[in-house]
Amino acid sequence: MNMFVYFLELFSYPQIKVSFDPVSGDHMTITCDTKLSPHRETTELQFAFYRNGHNVQGFSLSNQYGVPSAQLEDSGNYTCEVQTPTGSVRKRSNLAHIHIQEFFYTQIKVSPDQVTEGDHMTITCDTELRPHRETTELQFAFYRNGHNVQGFSLSNQYGVPSAQLEDSGNYTCEVQTPTGSVRKRSSMAHIHIQELFSYPQIKVRPDQVTEGDHMTITCDTELRPHRETTELQFAFYRNGHNVQGFSLSNQYGVPSAQLEDSGNYTCEVQTPTGSVRKRSNMAHIHIQGAAVRPVVSFFPNWTPIFPGESVTLSCNVAPTAQGNLGYSWYRDGHPIPGDQQNLVIQPTIWSDIRSYSGDYQCQAGASERSDPVTLDIKSGE
Repeated sequence: MNMFVYFLELFSYPQIKVSFDPVSGDHMTITCDTKLSPHRETTELQFAFYRNGHNVQGFSLSNQYGVPSAQLEDSGNYTCEVQTPTGSVRKRSNLAHIHIQEFFYTQIKVSPDQVTEGDHMTITCDTELRPHRETTELQFAFYRNGHNVQGFSLSNQYGVPSAQLEDSGNYTCEVQTPTGSVRKRSSMAHIHIQELFSYPQIKVRPDQVTEGDHMTITCDTELRPHRETTELQFAFYRNGHNVQGFSLSNQYGVPSAQLEDSGNYTCEVQTPTGSVRKRSNMAHIHIQGAAVRPVVSFFPNWTPIFPGESVTLSCNVAPTAQGNLGYSWYRDGHPIPGDQQNLVIQPTIWSDIRSYSGDYQCQAGASERSDPVTLDIKSGE
């Protein structure tokens, strides 16, 4: 006689179920659903959960795996496994793909598109919430080169009233829910602040200024294209002290330069509101003493001179003349040897008389020649 033996399932193959289509930040519950056979309902079962083949919750009596605040990285292929306490019966569910949807998208934007020094710059953290989540309150923070420049607040904008070159950098923004359960950072945006005008340079005319010259100091700068009509103001300083306050003139004039006008000069340029201000490098300007006409004197102060005697001619210059001037001597309009302030004449014999007698002049540096002084040498006969 044939006997047919029929084995009943202790419990059905489990199925993965998720409470709803999860969005980042939601509390997500994954259930491992199975059914015990009639009359075996009291059998104890144990449940385990896996994501992408990796265990995320070991065997326990709970048939649920909860994620308090689901994140995008919680997306994946989930399975669950059910077993009896002894492990004599074990079954695994089919694979279920769970996709955590983004709560919001974020992007950094800057206005105006091209920012120039002094502009009011507005950086916006532009965010788009998912449908049916538009009323969710969000908080925003801003960073430059990784450093926080505006902490979390309800404003999605960071404003710089008067942008400066140092405001250039790599900007990001961060968005979070009030509890911080969902937090996202934007991609990096490089913002370059353009110069409104170049750093000024001090220029002086003439190149070499001498006492009495009309000296003109110019504060030279260049506005960037399309900003040429911007009004600028200029100020001038000598040795750190203001010598001409801010005005529309980029020149400082000294009608008759004096030695005390020498010094270290700088100039400063600004917009009328002072929102952009730049100072030049220092330029040292040296006023040279005027090369006035020298006067020739001689010692001993008598004439004539006889052979065997000596006389010293001196080229005397004004006290204001400065530096190593260099001297030149002339007799009867012709250059003669000698580049020192003093010239010694010492005829020895009567034949030297003709070569030493005459009208002497000197010149100090670039000065005019002195008035002639006559030196008379007698033969002694």
